[in-house]
Amino acid sequence: MRIRYWTGLGALMLSLGMAACSDGTSDETFPPIDYSYLSQIHLNVASINIQDEAPAAPDSLSAKAPIAPDQALKNMAAQRLIASGTSGKADFIIKQAYLNRAGDNALTGAMDVQLNVADANNQHTGFVHARITRKLDAGDRDPTSRRELYTFTNQMMQDMNVELEFQIRKKLLSWMTDAAGTPIVNGGVQQQTLGVPGAQPVTASTTPTLTSPDTASSTPAKTATPIVAAPSVPDAIFPTGAETDTTTTPATVQRSPQPGTLQLPSTGSSGIH
Repeated sequence: MRIRYWTGLGALMLSLGMAACSDGTSDETFPPIDYSYLSQIHLNVASINIQDEAPAAPDSLSAKAPIAPDQALKNMAAQRLIASGTSGKADFIIKQAYLNRAGDNALTGAMDVQLNVADANNQHTGFVHARITRKLDAGDRDPTSRRELYTFTNQMMQDMNVELEFQIRKKLLSWMTDAAGTPIVNGGVQQQTLGVPGAQPVTASTTPTLTSPDTASSTPAKTATPIVAAPSVPDAIFPTGAETDTTTTPATVQRSPQPGTLQLPSTGSSGIH
C-alpha cells in the first residue's frame, strides 16, 4: 500500500511538472504595461473618474494573463487622461474587456470604453465611445500561455490608444486643453488679436480693395481746347474771321496796300486783291 501511495504521488508530481514546463512561462515575470511615453490628453475638467463596469466572462482567459485587459485600460486612462480644468468632471467607463480562446490555437479579444464629460452645472456635456476587437493566430504555440496572453493584450492596447485618441480629437476637441489649461481649437491653440470686450473678433477682409488709376496710365488725358471768341467787328484783313484750324502756322508779315488799291471784299472772299 505504501509503495502504491508513493508511486501515485510521484506520478501526480511528474504530471504537474510537465504541465508547468509545457507552459514555459509559469514562473516568468513580465514588465507592467506603461503608457507614459505617449502624449497626454488634457481635458478641461477638474477631475476624472475611472469606472470598471466590464461583466465577468466565465470562459475568459483574462484572469490568467499577466496583466488583465481591464487593468491595462485603467493604467492607460490614469496615465494619458489628465484633468487640466478648474470645474466639471469626466468619467472613463470600461464597458467590456476580455480575452477568449477561439479554437485550438487562436485567441479573440475585445475592449469597449466610453468617456463622458460634463461641466459643473451639467449643462454642457459630451461623450465618446471607442471599441476595438482583435484575433491572434498562435500557430504551433500555445495560445493560452502567459506570454501569448501578455503579447495579445499589448497589441489590443495599441489599437485602443489610437482609437480613443482619434475619437476624442474628433468629438471632444472643444473639451481639450494644453498642459497649461488653455483651450485648444482646431488641433492647436487659437491666437487672435484682442479687441474691445464683447466685440466680435476682427477678421481680415477677403474683398479686394479698389484703387484709383495710376497717374502714369498709358491712356493719355484729354486736354481742353481753348475757345476763341469771335470778334464783334469784322476784321479789315480777315472779314470772315480767322481760320478754325488749330494747327499753328508761321506768322507772315502783312504789308499795307498802296493807296487807292484797297477794295471791299466780295461775298465768300477771304483774301487780298
